[in-house]
Amino acid sequence: LAKELKEQNIAFVYLSANSNQKILEEAKATEPYGFLVKPFREKDLLVMLDIAFYRHENSLESRWRKELLLQKELHDIQKSNDDIQTKLLQLAKALQHYILFDFISFKFKTHVSNEYTSLSFLRIGFEEYQKIGINELAVISGIKEDRLVQSFEHTPVDYLPFYKNDKDFTNSYTQNAMMKIYADSMDVSSELLFPVITSDGRINSMAFFRKSSDGFASEQLSFLSKMQLPLASVFEGLPEQVMSPSSKGIVNTSLARNSIQPQFAGIIGSSSSLLNVLDLSAQVAIVDTSVLLLGESGTGKEKIASCIHELSPRKNKPFIKINCSALPPALIESELFGHEKGAFTNAMEKHIGKFELADTGTIFLDEIGDMPVELQVKLLRVLQEREIERIGGKHPIKVDVRVIAATNCNLQHEMAQGKFRLDLYYRLNVFPITMPPLRERKEDIKELCVFFSQRFCKKFNKPYNGISYQMLQQLNAYDFPGNIRELENIIEQAVILNDGKIELTLRQTLSSNTDSNSNNSFQASLQNNAAKTLDDIKREQRKSEIDYIISVLNKTHGRIRGKDGAAELLNQKPTTLESRIAKLGIKKEDFQ
Repeated sequence: LAKELKEQNIAFVYLSANSNQKILEEAKATEPYGFLVKPFREKDLLVMLDIAFYRHENSLESRWRKELLLQKELHDIQKSNDDIQTKLLQLAKALQHYILFDFISFKFKTHVSNEYTSLSFLRIGFEEYQKIGINELAVISGIKEDRLVQSFEHTPVDYLPFYKNDKDFTNSYTQNAMMKIYADSMDVSSELLFPVITSDGRINSMAFFRKSSDGFASEQLSFLSKMQLPLASVFEGLPEQVMSPSSKGIVNTSLARNSIQPQFAGIIGSSSSLLNVLDLSAQVAIVDTSVLLLGESGTGKEKIASCIHELSPRKNKPFIKINCSALPPALIESELFGHEKGAFTNAMEKHIGKFELADTGTIFLDEIGDMPVELQVKLLRVLQEREIERIGGKHPIKVDVRVIAATNCNLQHEMAQGKFRLDLYYRLNVFPITMPPLRERKEDIKELCVFFSQRFCKKFNKPYNGISYQMLQQLNAYDFPGNIRELENIIEQAVILNDGKIELTLRQTLSSNTDSNSNNSFQASLQNNAAKTLDDIKREQRKSEIDYIISVLNKTHGRIRGKDGAAELLNQKPTTLESRIAKLGIKKEDFQ
């Protein structure tokens, strides 16, 4: 029922006598506008309905803004005098802010040619895309160009929109050879296809792919349906140019970067999960609504909050941070809302609270889950009525503040325990963003290591000689319970212990928080402290790399490609791994 209501844009709340963890999680998955637990008072119901109305109104406003902005962007693309490749790249960039994807493929006909042409883009950064042509796809997939062209030509044209996730996506391989090639080459697990029919009857299509197995839903198809006419105008406005005959239906292209990027200062990495966070942050930044940042400690919630402020219309106004867990309960009310002179013992002068200081700007409430319940009621009033009252004050004070809250707590569990108010949760949870832990974005570890290493080498006035291959392998094998903050500490220690003559290596255990077995296992894999020549280091690195690759090949029984193949386990492209195996001289007889 919730799914049907959501598709019809009908707001709903839950009313239940059952508030256990399982029920709360199942309810949360349907994205309701509220959850009311029996028994309840009339006031509770009215407050919940007020919150539901507020959230629904914000949702409608956000959706309307998104549609209006995209229509304008599509109009500008259609009117531009750019070539086909540039126009479709701009279209991909525009759609990225509304339909999250890791890879997109356009299939279209020009006015001149009756043959279908394809142009694809692989996302490699927030505003960075790799154009994929037949040469690039052949290198990435390891499939010969003529076979790729044949697969492309025999792929049926889809007339109806659809989305396929997980098993539905995998099961469609038999009908669509190109889908399987994309899945194996780009490591994607879900697809959304939307056909765009121009006024002259040409059928074009946009295929969105994501690495996530549950990447798409009906809401995205509904959104694209509203954009049918402006999307058609973009395809109708493609220049009347014939693709190069050598392209054989698939355009050969190269790397394209957007020179103007949002100010995500200090955010390092290009993993799919991180890029999704940046997409959501960029979307919500321009809308004046509450944001709830969720995720483990050390994942970078404060940095994302700062970026949202910098990307918002309030960027030149105050950005006030407060850690709710760092203040004693007796002081937090005064810190947030201020107090008048003489309001209590030792109140020798008037104190302006954080909300007043943040007026016209943004306030970041870190560790909101640790806020005392009695203070949660007053915070709810600020969010509802946009006014505060100082301790000892006689009149309410109007404030215009955007609230960004963050927590590493499981707020559903806290609500079930009566430690966090349901009404406050639903007021804050208008736009939730979950920060991925470092163990789920290990492809970013190398880039983070380089960033921290160079920063600490500069700080300690030491030369930067790179990071050893073995150290990177050890870090990639670790789960990082402390996330990015822990990695930063590890790199700082490594730089301090490094003599500045060789690459960085790990010389001690990663964390005192790890259990003894994993700790001992990790300790056994570290190099001793003795200084070695660069030749020694290189020889050890080569042997270590060979041994490690062979161990992985043994685990996969020699299989490199496909799911659970060596390339996937090593987070490498199959062609890259095959090339490396050949360069290292690894032979089939070296592994089982």
